[in-house]
Amino acid sequence: MEVLSRGANFEITADGDLCRCTVVNSAGVDKEEGARCAQQMRETLLFRVLTPLSLYRALVFDVTRGPEVFGPVTREMLEGIFRAAEHSKRRLAVRISGAAMQRLQFSSLCRDSAPTQGKVVESDDQEKDWARNRPSGAP
Repeated sequence: MEVLSRGANFEITADGDLCRCTVVNSAGVDKEEGARCAQQMRETLLFRVLTPLSLYRALVFDVTRGPEVFGPVTREMLEGIFRAAEHSKRRLAVRISGAAMQRLQFSSLCRDSAPTQGKVVESDDQEKDWARNRPSGAP
């Protein structure tokens, strides 16, 4: 597994043609550091992972240990990432913790910014099936 980028509250790794961006809720990250991390995450995903010529087929955006809600500034940044996945035709599985607000916000984000490529998932099987472009439950 290769680490593409890492910050105080995230890590982006690649395993073959699958990337994973893991976001963690970190109490020690102040607003300025959070903004730097968001910028670094955005640049890595937009310029290395979610481009039409990228070697990566899919991205798992894992927020199981991330914040249960996000605000308007974060949503705007995420919209750009999700639109890039849609435009480059890269599968985007958003792995959530199961928190109701997290499900609501990310479902809305997928519907609005990545309607054919984005999907909210809650299990390893759903994540793998979506990222590998197989219908849920397929062998």
